[in-house]
Amino acid sequence: MAPRVRERGVAESTNGRERGARATATGAPRPSPGYNLALRMTLAPFDAILRARSGSLAETPYPVLLLALARREQGAVLALRRNQLEKTIVFDAGAPVDCRSNIATETLGRFLVQQGKLAEQDHHLAFSEATSRGVPLGEVLTARKLLAPTELYRALQQNLGRKLLEPFSWKSGTWDISYDVPPSGSALRVKVPQLLVTGIMKVEPQESADEAAAVARGKYLALAGEPLFPLDDLRLSADQQKVIDAARRGSALDAIGGIDEDDLHRIVYALLLLGIVRVTDEPVYTPPVFVLDHPFASAEPFASAEPFATAEPEPPRMAFVPPPPPRVDPALAEEVMAAYLGYRRKDAFDMLAVEETDSPVTFIKAFLEMAEKFRPARFEGDDSMRDKAQEVFLAAARAYSELADPERREALIKRRNILREQEAAIAKGGAAALIDPEQLYANGRAMLAAGKLREALSSFEMAAECDAQNGTYAAEAAWVRFQLRSTPAITALKLLKNAMRIDPGSAVAYLYAGRVQAILGNRLEAQAYVSRAASLMPKDDARLLEALRAIR
Repeated sequence: MAPRVRERGVAESTNGRERGARATATGAPRPSPGYNLALRMTLAPFDAILRARSGSLAETPYPVLLLALARREQGAVLALRRNQLEKTIVFDAGAPVDCRSNIATETLGRFLVQQGKLAEQDHHLAFSEATSRGVPLGEVLTARKLLAPTELYRALQQNLGRKLLEPFSWKSGTWDISYDVPPSGSALRVKVPQLLVTGIMKVEPQESADEAAAVARGKYLALAGEPLFPLDDLRLSADQQKVIDAARRGSALDAIGGIDEDDLHRIVYALLLLGIVRVTDEPVYTPPVFVLDHPFASAEPFASAEPFATAEPEPPRMAFVPPPPPRVDPALAEEVMAAYLGYRRKDAFDMLAVEETDSPVTFIKAFLEMAEKFRPARFEGDDSMRDKAQEVFLAAARAYSELADPERREALIKRRNILREQEAAIAKGGAAALIDPEQLYANGRAMLAAGKLREALSSFEMAAECDAQNGTYAAEAAWVRFQLRSTPAITALKLLKNAMRIDPGSAVAYLYAGRVQAILGNRLEAQAYVSRAASLMPKDDARLLEALRAIR
């Protein structure tokens, strides 16, 4: 069988983490509020940022903070504050694993209700039970069979990703880094390179991307020899791959066609930030590296003792097709997922489901049952499930080891008593108030109906700050600014187009774009936008009827 040859770009063949470690800071970073691209590209500020431990988001933007912490590959807590909004992101080995905020819609229950995965009444009942028992909401949802553990795992991943995307829209505020990382019960993990690409493509303000891409105007793109992260860490869209291919050929930025200009700027910004592409004055062609992908490949794969000798053809052989691996029982897979989601927050007693007063014989019995149930060999053929079962298996072994030692068991009982007292004090003090963007939006609509435009704008802007991925909040704020004449028509259209990009299902974004185009006298464009809005909203909506009258 002839060896297969695969193509790999030079950028993919380098180890960015090893080479990037040589780029250290020489002084405190002072990037401009407009995102000093040259500073980000040199990698110089990373170590200085981590030494500074605090600063302003206007000077050190959120994407740069993510890169700095990911490059360090250690545990940390990043606290972000913007006006009344707060987010606390926990990192493990440079990867975000948890994010807590004071935004009501970012709680798991509200997220599930918004996604249509949980009824409002079921949410209230489950939340009340979780609060009274002092357990996570997800545990109650799976116990009540409102969600399967695998569904819960996907929902937790999606909700964490959504919370991490929000700060890409924050252009002011403060940040603090702590290396005193509290224990986290999260079973999640987010890859920073993919998070950066997604955040820049979806949430980052367009002006930031335009400014970053401006450095490449009239110049050429090339693949960088030392990217911050391997290109294999990214799942690229067709347009993103097109820009990578153009950089490999040494194409000029202005020569890349077939991509919307705003999207092109976002792609270039993300690739520059990750150090995957660079800007050159002259075209630079990066030849592909061909790697022999064959188990018997050597340094001289085509060498032979007799260069021109011909071998006798071998007789055909029957190919051996191995039997497919046994399929993991779905019920067992759900049990593994449920245990995997919860084991990090459990102590030894909870892990083995035993009481403090139980005997050592009970501990042994509980451990043996768990060891048999989560034995990794039972999950051959499903690598993901086997890895999760192995983590639970090892956690059970650690729990038994702790309970089998009388001194360690007694120390654990004392810690549990202290935690009970702390939880009682927190419950007595009451929970911190959450900011609810849905209520802010409702208040803005009421103010708008009453003709109080400035009050409505304040509510809409605050709602948009809480949920930058909601196109409707952004569109309402842009429309009110236009009505107050604080935003010109061209700028308002740009903001409304950005709201459409964030949320293609936002009817009011298309509706208000049609209103602005009608005011500008662009009848055909206005009709197109309003027609799109009409397909997304009720036909009797007063705003739609008003827009149709304005066009006529």
